[in-house]
Amino acid sequence: MGFLLSKRTLGFKLETTAYSAETLAAANYNIAAYNINYDPDIAMKARKLARGDYSRDVSIAGKRQITISFSVDVHKGSSATSAPNYAACLKACGLKEDIGAGGINWITHAEYNNVPATIEVAEMDEGASPTMLVIKAHGAMGNAKFVVDNIGEPMRIDFEFKGVLNGITDRLWAARMVPTSFDTNLPEAVQGIGVTLFSEPQKCNTVTIDLGNDVQVYTDPSKAQGFQGARVVDRNPTLELDPDMELISEQSDFARWTGNTTGVFQMQIGDHMYVTAPAVQYTKTYAPGDREGHVVNTKACELKRGTSGNDELKIVHYDGA
Repeated sequence: MGFLLSKRTLGFKLETTAYSAETLAAANYNIAAYNINYDPDIAMKARKLARGDYSRDVSIAGKRQITISFSVDVHKGSSATSAPNYAACLKACGLKEDIGAGGINWITHAEYNNVPATIEVAEMDEGASPTMLVIKAHGAMGNAKFVVDNIGEPMRIDFEFKGVLNGITDRLWAARMVPTSFDTNLPEAVQGIGVTLFSEPQKCNTVTIDLGNDVQVYTDPSKAQGFQGARVVDRNPTLELDPDMELISEQSDFARWTGNTTGVFQMQIGDHMYVTAPAVQYTKTYAPGDREGHVVNTKACELKRGTSGNDELKIVHYDGA
């Protein structure tokens, strides 16, 4: 017997009734995920009775929760108004989805704090018809980080979900879920695109946008697991990037930093997607680094409310070239 990491699969479905576990089908194993990981956690109440020795008594198992993480590469859907499969994961990270004639927007929004998902991770045993071990979560919500590690590579999204540990069970070979219906569009390399902050080009190699969601799993004594499910209870989105160091006459970032000034950030992702933030504020700049033999300016920023709030970050999916 041996489980093979390369055979690990993931199923994901938004819950029709929030905080009620879904029964997943093969069609729900449609997220082109990688770097899949999980960490179940059961609270154990330690007991040390007055027996006159140092030995511990049996602990009592209590509330059950789990963290599940995975990554996807950013790519467009089959049309401007058809979302890629991983859009369900964005919704479960508290993003509102707006579909219009010109495309789709995903926007940070406090009213979408309870859009949970049921998630399964399946480990496959060895052999010609192996049994699977299935780790299942329900009532799960999460945080997302949009990451470019190196210009010339696709942008990826690192998801981390917290939810209720529904159970860990075996699944027979005859009932296995074979991943199907992956999106057919390939991710596009992040190059030949514009990255601007305060309307100024940023000659950077790395970019990280973190939704900064505070995800909490709510206690419920009526549930067998001791939890009802997770909510996004707060957020503080951030941005980090490493453009070239510039003169003050070229980019007056010191005055912006000390003057509490905000500016617009925009970044293209291939020909069909971009991200934008209306009010970016520096929390750290002029932190020197080096790349390709020259000095870069490592910038850390927070994304603030725009005109009306619930608008710190928008991801736009449109009909491009």
